[in-house]
Amino acid sequence: MKTYLRALGAIEAAGVRAWLVGDSARDVAMGIHPSGLSVVVTPCDLKGLAASLGQGTIMGTEIFPSLHISIRDTKVEISCMRGDSIEEELSKRDFSMNAMAIRSEGAFVDPFNGRHDIRNSLVRLTGDDIDLVWNDPIRIVRMLRFSAELGMNIFWKSETDVRVFIANHPDKIKNIPSERWGREIVNGMSLRPYDFIYLCDRYHLLPFFLNELDRLKEISISAEKTLFNHILDALRIAQDFLSSRKPKDNDMALSLAMLFHHAGAVSNQPFDEDNAAGIADTYLRGWNITTDVIEVICFIIKKYRSFYQPQTEEQLAAEVMKHNMEVIDMTIDFAICNARADDVKNLELLIANKWNLGEVARRYDEARRRTDGNIRYITGDEVMKILDIKPGRVVGEILNELGIAVGAGTVSSEKEATEWVIKRGVDV
Repeated sequence: MKTYLRALGAIEAAGVRAWLVGDSARDVAMGIHPSGLSVVVTPCDLKGLAASLGQGTIMGTEIFPSLHISIRDTKVEISCMRGDSIEEELSKRDFSMNAMAIRSEGAFVDPFNGRHDIRNSLVRLTGDDIDLVWNDPIRIVRMLRFSAELGMNIFWKSETDVRVFIANHPDKIKNIPSERWGREIVNGMSLRPYDFIYLCDRYHLLPFFLNELDRLKEISISAEKTLFNHILDALRIAQDFLSSRKPKDNDMALSLAMLFHHAGAVSNQPFDEDNAAGIADTYLRGWNITTDVIEVICFIIKKYRSFYQPQTEEQLAAEVMKHNMEVIDMTIDFAICNARADDVKNLELLIANKWNLGEVARRYDEARRRTDGNIRYITGDEVMKILDIKPGRVVGEILNELGIAVGAGTVSSEKEATEWVIKRGVDV
């Protein structure tokens, strides 16, 4: 029996009726195994339901609480039905493909033909009801995000109604809180950044949430191309690159850095990396992006051009020690994508830098393998014992320099690391 059916059965055994809904039901309809389960139940006391199930944590708000449990290592979020029937509950959802439910016996409840729209690759407002957008205009961005992310077309009536809404009710869109924009933009930029921004531009949404990008249409870089065109080209290349390899946690940072790396540009003026990074920082904080991700994005914007110059393995190892391998690797990938968008001549140099960084990474991986995780072969305590010194700044400096030596290939064993420390200790 499928995990989601087991989960529904276990919940119903506690005395309520339960349906799989939302993205979980959509995934099942698309033949995708849902990573987590969204469930609605007939109105009940969620605390009492948690007691009956023998587990669970109540989260959310007082108005919209949800019960979080785990069944067979699968996370399940349970909410109470809003309305008198499952059909009424589904009518409140944004798009037909999200307005489906699955019963515990496996049958679909599909009053708005969501499966038909999925088969025809259509994103369609539930019941063709534009009031859903009036009640929450952020659904416009969600519509474009789903279209980009799932490779679906937007149903003609939904497209027409939404375009008319944007033209006639700009104030409703302007009043969307920046953190809500941010949540949808980040989701849209994570998998298909070019497709998402291209759609946002087609629907004339950029002036509402990212005027700095829309303004780049006024800056020409050639007779046929503006800076905005360059950003789109770079996003398309980045999208192709990201889709060609296994996803990584910080892929979003590369896409967002591409979005902002020419922010604040002025015609016939030198590129100002610090200004672009400052504008990115302001927007991203408003979008409620975490500080660590913002720091990575700003680093990429400020430093990617430095990798247009030849970098030795020692220089790259020093950058890795100062920041980390993932950030430097991502910055070089960013520089390569941007260079391809610009059709620059030094692409081979960037690829050589990427190869050199791979050699640095290989040496660190070898050190970890041989020492159970230590890229320097020896620890700070061992450095202090070898040199008979106390903890302090000097120990940190020695460890940093030793890390660079390992990355550059100067040191490749514990014995060589010890000898290197002894020789370095003469200067202490």
